[in-house]
Amino acid sequence: MSDPGHGLVGKREQSFTTLLPLRANSYNSQALAKLAKDMKGEVDTVKDGPDPEENILVPAGYTYLGQFIDHDLTFDSTSSLDPASSAEPTNLRTPRFDLDCLYGDGPDTQPFMYDPAGEKLLFKNDPVSPSAKPTDLAAQDLLRNPNGRAIIGDKRNDENSIVSQIQLSFVKYHNAVVDELKKRDPNTWNTPNKLFASARNEVRWTYQRLVVEDFLARIVHADVLSNLKGKTPAQRAKNYALYTEDKRSNLPREFVAAAYRFGHSGVRTGYRMNAVHKFIIFPASTDPTKTAGADSLLGFDPITDNQVIDNWERFFPTTPPGDLPTEERTAPAGATADGKMRLQFAYKIDPTLVDPLGVLPRAEVAGEGTAQEADAAIAPMLLDTVVSPPRPSLALLNLLRGDSYRIQSGQAFARALQDKGLPCKALEHKHLATRQRETQDGPFKFVPIGSELQNETPLWFYILAEAQAPLVDHFGDREFDEVELLNGVGAKTQLGWVGGRIVAEVFYGLLDSDAESYVNAAPEGWKPILGDDKAPVIFRSLLKFADASNS
Repeated sequence: MSDPGHGLVGKREQSFTTLLPLRANSYNSQALAKLAKDMKGEVDTVKDGPDPEENILVPAGYTYLGQFIDHDLTFDSTSSLDPASSAEPTNLRTPRFDLDCLYGDGPDTQPFMYDPAGEKLLFKNDPVSPSAKPTDLAAQDLLRNPNGRAIIGDKRNDENSIVSQIQLSFVKYHNAVVDELKKRDPNTWNTPNKLFASARNEVRWTYQRLVVEDFLARIVHADVLSNLKGKTPAQRAKNYALYTEDKRSNLPREFVAAAYRFGHSGVRTGYRMNAVHKFIIFPASTDPTKTAGADSLLGFDPITDNQVIDNWERFFPTTPPGDLPTEERTAPAGATADGKMRLQFAYKIDPTLVDPLGVLPRAEVAGEGTAQEADAAIAPMLLDTVVSPPRPSLALLNLLRGDSYRIQSGQAFARALQDKGLPCKALEHKHLATRQRETQDGPFKFVPIGSELQNETPLWFYILAEAQAPLVDHFGDREFDEVELLNGVGAKTQLGWVGGRIVAEVFYGLLDSDAESYVNAAPEGWKPILGDDKAPVIFRSLLKFADASNS
């Protein structure tokens, strides 16, 4: 796993590339702080039914599958948010879909993660008592050291209790594939490491197909994918407008610091994990506590019964992309608890982030260096008046990160795509808006951002506004209520041409340039092992096969 790279794809610990020449000037920091403030949603409760903030095209689990994918591709080593810093942004992960966050450096280098044969990954799998309650499922968990920290390829896949259970599912899926390969041809695996290598290839290839056929198809508008999806690498080669072969030595800054951060807008205020427990992701802006303990999503500790997902159908559907929910959505749900089975949906891809993300817990959030950054560079701009020192805003961190990376504006990317002949229409000023309302129960209205950011808009915000643009066109400058957000245009958002094209070209480009990816190395006619040849290539199929084989 420490090899220099596959094909044209790069290696660890080298600088990010760029899709367009970098900006010469920084944005006004106070304008960014004002924009971050306008992006923060209201303090809210966790809904057990139709929620006006939901995006019915993207079930809630894909937010955290997206986080898992991010951890597989990138670990930004840069801590400074100062645009004048000379520190070069560097990636500490291999920029390819190789699941090094799952396999680490393999059984030869990290045998403590594997069984004695070096074939299966280890995890906690204690027997469950026949008299156990439905939620007493914490008998299965990631492998952990005596301090409770997960022994996995990337510690970030334990930072919340949803992504940790996705990590566990991949562990179980790998083991199920090992068993299936043995069953299909028990006499083939006499050569040392052959079974592990074959199972790892199968798992990686299945994961890669899920990334483009299931995940990408849900988050990106179909028109944006039309000349990439279903093509061979040779056919796609002439269709890349941004992430061309010469830029694939690593991930681009624009993907890392802007486009792929679209997922932050999909995070819900909270989730129902099982029939008994639902809770917010972590404390709201009005809550002075710094942790939420076992009643939050915060991880880095053994899973507890109240955090266990009792049925993955709460997070992932059994249907392919494009199938919409059949539940009654005529009125928004209240705060009344209801533990019945329901598929939850991610929140809209738009410029509104849930309130808890406006005040990140300082000590518990991994990967951002939030405490140090807040203390040094951005403390004067933070708006938290409840806790001292103030807690950092994720929106502000993202805007400052893009500024420190000097990435070009959304308008510059729209022009670049137009120059390549793609039907990308630049956003009008009216589209560069946040959704506001004066009172908790009052009507909504789209309010344009400040004029100083309208012509050169930070790429991350532009991408979220682009996804929201159909709602702006639909509602115009009139007021509208929560019921209008439950169905139709108001309930559907996907990445448009700028955001969707950056994400899609990076995903397909990494696969096309990796000699060991499924598009280049899988045998002709290969189908993923998902328990049934007719099983759809969606993440729920992987989960069902993994759980059935490792229960």
